[in-house]
Amino acid sequence: MEENMNVWAQSVELEINEESTFSDVEADFASAWGSSDELLNEYAEDEKQSLADVVVETASPIDPEALKAWTEPKKKGQRRIGTKFYDRPIIGFDTEFELSKCKKYNHVISYQFVVRHKGRMSKLVLYPDSNKKSGRLAMDYCLARVIEKAIDDGTLERWPTDVIMTAHFMKADLFHFNKAFDQIKTHIKGIRKTVASLGDAYALDLSKVLSRRIDEEPVDVYDKNRNKKTLFLNFFDTMLLAPAGKSLADVGAQVGLPKLKIPEPYSIERMGEYLAGDKQGFEAYGLRDAELSALHFEKTANLCKELGLKSVPYTIGGMAVKAFINSLDDPKNYRELFGFEKKTFEVWSKDQAKVKTVTVDEPTPARSTMEWFASECYSGGRNEAFWASATHIDTWNDLDVPSCYTAITNALRPIAYDKMYMSNRVEDFFGDKMALAWVEFEFPPQTRFPSLVVRNKDSLIFPLSGETHCTGHELEVAYNQGAKITIKQGFIFPWASDERIFEKYMLWGRQKRKSYPKNSYQEKLIKEMLNSTYGKFSQNVKQKKTFSVADGYSQPQQPSKLTNPFYASFTCGMGRALLSEILAGVPDDKTVVSLTTDGLATNATVDEIDLTGPVCQRFRELFHRMEPNGGEILEIKHKAKQLICAKTRAQFTVIPEEGWEPVLAKGGVRPPEGEADHNRYMVNLYKDRTPEHTVDTSHLTSLRVMCTEGQDMKMERKESRLNLEFDMKRELIKPIMVDIEGQPHISFDTKPFKNAFEMRYTRIRFDAWRKSGHCLKTLEDWHDWQERLNMYKAKDKAMANEDCKVRFKKDEKADELMARLFVRFYGHEASGISKKDITAKALSEFLVGFGYDIKPSLVRGSGRTDLVEGVVPLMHSTLQLAKQLVARFPQFDPTPLFDVDDAEELKLSLKQ
Repeated sequence: MEENMNVWAQSVELEINEESTFSDVEADFASAWGSSDELLNEYAEDEKQSLADVVVETASPIDPEALKAWTEPKKKGQRRIGTKFYDRPIIGFDTEFELSKCKKYNHVISYQFVVRHKGRMSKLVLYPDSNKKSGRLAMDYCLARVIEKAIDDGTLERWPTDVIMTAHFMKADLFHFNKAFDQIKTHIKGIRKTVASLGDAYALDLSKVLSRRIDEEPVDVYDKNRNKKTLFLNFFDTMLLAPAGKSLADVGAQVGLPKLKIPEPYSIERMGEYLAGDKQGFEAYGLRDAELSALHFEKTANLCKELGLKSVPYTIGGMAVKAFINSLDDPKNYRELFGFEKKTFEVWSKDQAKVKTVTVDEPTPARSTMEWFASECYSGGRNEAFWASATHIDTWNDLDVPSCYTAITNALRPIAYDKMYMSNRVEDFFGDKMALAWVEFEFPPQTRFPSLVVRNKDSLIFPLSGETHCTGHELEVAYNQGAKITIKQGFIFPWASDERIFEKYMLWGRQKRKSYPKNSYQEKLIKEMLNSTYGKFSQNVKQKKTFSVADGYSQPQQPSKLTNPFYASFTCGMGRALLSEILAGVPDDKTVVSLTTDGLATNATVDEIDLTGPVCQRFRELFHRMEPNGGEILEIKHKAKQLICAKTRAQFTVIPEEGWEPVLAKGGVRPPEGEADHNRYMVNLYKDRTPEHTVDTSHLTSLRVMCTEGQDMKMERKESRLNLEFDMKRELIKPIMVDIEGQPHISFDTKPFKNAFEMRYTRIRFDAWRKSGHCLKTLEDWHDWQERLNMYKAKDKAMANEDCKVRFKKDEKADELMARLFVRFYGHEASGISKKDITAKALSEFLVGFGYDIKPSLVRGSGRTDLVEGVVPLMHSTLQLAKQLVARFPQFDPTPLFDVDDAEELKLSLKQ
């Protein structure tokens, strides 16, 4: 019943990496970072976020549970010889269900099963005993009936011992079996090898990636003659094996078996009506979903077998890891390339009553010593918006760096960790080096696009000054932009050899892709494998937690086999440096709208951008090693005549360019189900948004709730306030009004903040202003926001000055504050105004005429209050009042009222 989740699935740009792979039961010892044998806990992994946030913690070399596995006596008959992986039958399953009337659980309508084996196929639909949860069928019962049917049909020759179970988005179906929670938890707790959780691998709630197998745990079933049969099950969620997280309908089109549609008047929300009105069509629909999952897995298995893999990994990322290891000249010792060494030690074996020697992989001391520093230098990709709202009409090019991170991996070589040396000379960090540094920096004030990243809580920003941990590539770009850089700590790690670790694998992948028809299933899957490889370096470098089905609480995730903070920092650092150097090469008379990881939107053409910098040249050499005829390092993906840039990762096309697909990034907004034109929807939503506007942010029941409370997975309905306002990672400047399809809307250029503090200060207060009932759509909105921000600054500055004797009233505006303080100047006869110029009553009436609540008594007593200078912020409202005061009192100089930093601008504005 995969359509139930389509709304969610379409709203998530998701890539899920996993490197767990199947192997028959072995007793090899696993290291704390996860050896190639994958003993004990298979690593729960985070979804890939384009090399997201990272912190590494060096693991202890000996796992007590692993040690126990070696020293405790083994049960007799523990080792068994299973059916060869590619000879196992595949059972695809699917459930059809609808939400119960009480909306607390799902009413399971049917269970569909399709068995595929050696080119033969068997199908079966089973129905629950009742609509209640207690009437659901047990998994062992279903398996017995399905296998018996397959034997009767001739699909299976005999009862199998090992079976592969598949489903697309398995969490939606698996827990619809009777007592599924208890059975699954029991299986997980009983597995001494890789722990299998079959659920939250879809970026939902607390669990980011928890999709693994329940393997080698026997399931006893009984045939129709009550004879007990033992099955060993492997569960695969085929959604994790679909290129780019495609839906089941997309997979069907790819494998040549289209997903069936529900005919009118029936709908996915009321499948019971479909069953009652057209049982044959209902069963065909459900069986097709199960068949698609089984066929998809079968094709993937055939490809894995062709690639020389012993089994099918559980995600595309896992396939990439296995294929990479197999491509090496010495795959058994591949971890030496990543800074590991083999260590041996002795343990006492109770089973054999003697000492045994155990060999494990451990990070070398030289690598371990610097891992924390390397992880601090990893900060993910560069993502920014440089223009806010609608652009003017022009030719806007969406440019992309081809194979950006894939090409950069070709620069990675073995590191001589023990030959690391320190330097505080900036130039020593330039060039093709593994160079990491903690620096203090300051760019020239006129710099449009600073290139050193600063992490500020949940954001990566690029201010004019600050401190950061970064790579040598980034320092080289910043230095060439004129930045003043002080190395606080810097380390350079020479390459141990010129062996390009990933080059052979990447070339193999490219050649393999070309051997398949363009856009074929195999070609797309191998492309996904190549693209996901680089994400394995950074997996869990900064530790995160995922929910454990077995334990009932969150557990720290583990790194992958390839996790290496040095390679993660190098790869992402060079990616950021490359895009920063391209930004710096955009002519000053051209506008950059936004940048996202490996591409940018601008009205500059490729020929107009300077691509001759050292990092561009370095990348070009790496790219052409992989693609000798690859051309320039920028290519055009999309074109448009007018764009809207709401914020980072939220761009829409107002006026498209003929012959080009629109630029569209929805910024986390989920268009309503059935909305065909998502770009048109986002443009209209942006134009017509209000402070009260809400959008659907419904989500599926979390794995934690499902397992701890025994709930079904259902859509948890939720509405949230729409947020398509600018993210304030840069400072808004130069407001102008631009027409969006005839409707005026305010737009801005931007500039970098001076430092991270200014950015955070502005963003927090902008969010408060936005949530208090505002949208930034008109000049009036802009003036209101500037009023709020500047009053915050004025109040904070006044409070920091002990000599400043003024009380800020709640919700008082800047011009109201200015009117109160002007009266004090009148009382003290300061700055050119005298009591002879006007009486107290007349001055009160003058100010009341402009809307200020200034009573005559306040004017008369103003001489007894302290004279306060330098507090009033310069903005539209205070400038207007200053002009009105000067017009009425030409001898009055309003400059002392304002902040000293605004004096020159005020004088210039008064002359205009």
